[in-house]
Amino acid sequence: MLNFEIKKIFSKARNKVAMTALLAILLVVSLLSINKVEYMDENGNHTTGITAAQNLRREKNKWAGDLTEDVFREVYQKNHQINSEQLNDSIEEEDKAFQKKQGISSIIDIINDANSPWRDYDYYAIDRITEDEAANVYEERIANLKDYINGGEESFSDHEKDYLLTKYQNLRTPFHYEYYDGWVALIDNIPTFIMILALFIGFFVSGIFSDEFQTKADSVLFSTKLGRNKAIRSKISAGFMISTVLYAAFIGIHTAIVLLILGAGGSDCPIQMIFWRSCYNITILQGYLFIVLGGYIGTLFASTAAMLVSVLTRSTVIAIIVPFIILCFFPFLSRIIPLPEICSFFPDRLLDIYNELRDFELLEVCGNITTVSKVIIPAYAIISLLLLPVIYQFYKKAEIK
Repeated sequence: MLNFEIKKIFSKARNKVAMTALLAILLVVSLLSINKVEYMDENGNHTTGITAAQNLRREKNKWAGDLTEDVFREVYQKNHQINSEQLNDSIEEEDKAFQKKQGISSIIDIINDANSPWRDYDYYAIDRITEDEAANVYEERIANLKDYINGGEESFSDHEKDYLLTKYQNLRTPFHYEYYDGWVALIDNIPTFIMILALFIGFFVSGIFSDEFQTKADSVLFSTKLGRNKAIRSKISAGFMISTVLYAAFIGIHTAIVLLILGAGGSDCPIQMIFWRSCYNITILQGYLFIVLGGYIGTLFASTAAMLVSVLTRSTVIAIIVPFIILCFFPFLSRIIPLPEICSFFPDRLLDIYNELRDFELLEVCGNITTVSKVIIPAYAIISLLLLPVIYQFYKKAEIK
């Protein structure tokens, strides 16, 4: 019966069209991610994609290893040398300098991050600081945090300050470094793709229950021996499987395409290489999986809510709207309601783990400080699972009209 329910869902014309559109979006998003990696050769010619990735990997991996003070000093000196070779400020000379700096650009970014204002990025910080300041990257990161949490721009409790300082001080240094641009390209576009994927999955499952009422097949279904038990369980299982399998398949395919072309190296570099202020002491790979996990729970909750509304309203159209309300309307609501204590727990935040990795949003639970993501991910996972028996009971007691 489970296979029958799944086949029935994808035999519908609207779902066939939606699947075709989703495959096209997968291709477009993958191409956009691949083209994020650029390389300029000595003649000023720009390339993107696999050729650019190969050239950039070769240049950047010349500096692979631990980013010690000596490495930062060497990069500082290399940058200063390249700048001194510029004859003037013309575009041609700027391009020549850019071409020569491509191999050290990621390390320059780290130095700039450490010497920029807290919520800003100074592209030319490395040009105005001393060599000693460039070498003290890790110390500057902690010093900048202290200035920020004690500066009064935002209010932090003593427990929150201690939590952040401990996280920053416990970060393993020196950073391991190698080419990781494939992961940067992948992570930059993944929140948008997860959002689109969640909406499509909600669309697929929205008619699982309501279509039976609209086609008047409910009288036949409920008159059968297994119509009010096994058949309902099969429908719920079909919705759960579609949500899980489609999400895993499309995320997996997108990830494989991007990393196979751009390279998967650098997965064990710290997430701070991409998100400098992050208080998560994890690797780039772990950060990516965290984003994907949050997206899955958000997708599961939205699709489960759509199925519940499908049962209650007997309307596929209304059920289709539910994922849009959960994932698109709530972010808008968060902007017009100045209540972060409430908005932080909206389900759309599950698809926004990317931004929490970039910065931090703290929460005190039973005297312990944690991040919002570590609370809402298990909370909505439990809620999603609890909704399944609710759907079962409502549909089981549905009356034939």
